[in-house]
Amino acid sequence: MAARRRREHDDVPVELQRLVGELRQCKDRCELSLASLAAKTGFSVSSWQRYLGGRSLPPWEAADALGRLGQAERGRLRVVWEAAAEVWADTDRPGTALDRGPSPKAEAGQQGAGPAEQEGTGSAGQEATGPAGQEAGPHTTARSRGRRHAAVAAVGTCVLAAVLAAVLAWHHWGGDHVPVPQGAPTGAPAWPWPLHPTAPGSGTPCGPVGCRGLDPYRQRCDQDAVSVHRLRALGRTLTLRWSPACHAGWAEVQPAEGTSGLLVAGDDGARQTAPAGAAWTAMIPGGPDATRAAVVVAHHQLGVSESDSWADAVTGGTGPG
Repeated sequence: MAARRRREHDDVPVELQRLVGELRQCKDRCELSLASLAAKTGFSVSSWQRYLGGRSLPPWEAADALGRLGQAERGRLRVVWEAAAEVWADTDRPGTALDRGPSPKAEAGQQGAGPAEQEGTGSAGQEATGPAGQEAGPHTTARSRGRRHAAVAAVGTCVLAAVLAAVLAWHHWGGDHVPVPQGAPTGAPAWPWPLHPTAPGSGTPCGPVGCRGLDPYRQRCDQDAVSVHRLRALGRTLTLRWSPACHAGWAEVQPAEGTSGLLVAGDDGARQTAPAGAAWTAMIPGGPDATRAAVVVAHHQLGVSESDSWADAVTGGTGPG
């Protein structure tokens, strides 16, 4: 599965990959088929195939609708979507954010193209006979030459525009300037997130020591992450996540409102906790078979490990033991 997703996302910007991952997780969480998802959101099955496959940027209305169905944290999803939208707008990708496709007028113009628009082709020149065909020869050659010159000029213009866009992008992202998307919630992290020197995308794999205490999404460890175990109880979904590339795990809870004591712990004593209302923890090194996650909801502790889950009443305090 991970290999298939890597092949699909080879040419997809990282920000869009992150958005696709969020949307796929929401779809898995609400356990809806594409047909059911289309019926509940008003966006077609083919549209969702493009959105969840990373071939088209979904409009915010579509992402928000799926986020609500999957009980995602809306503010965080908005920030992820804004980052993907900004990168999508800056890259030369087919289609638009709404993926409207060619307009009916353009299609009608292509279908209605008659012989008059096909002048100058080799077959038309061969089929033309008699004096009229002989008189059309020089004009046809001139038109063909003019079209070739126009094509060369268009290619040159595209190359110049690409170079200019690259220069502008370098100035935009370079230096100390880190943009924050418009409409992002107060306190939202700036994009792109800085990478730790040992993060997977920086050329050195994030090893067992390097990932300790680091944010899984800032280090991009979520790109190949798997859900080791998931528990749905008391209106919450607690998930133990693990990244093979980073060899580290973390805990996630959705929705995060009204929760406390979110933690991930290892058999070796490693432990990371998150503040009340947080949606995920920092990472701890180790394998999925030696890691567990827990959170407190309504005076009950929800917990998961690779092969077990529990929901016990909390006594003598508000945090997990």
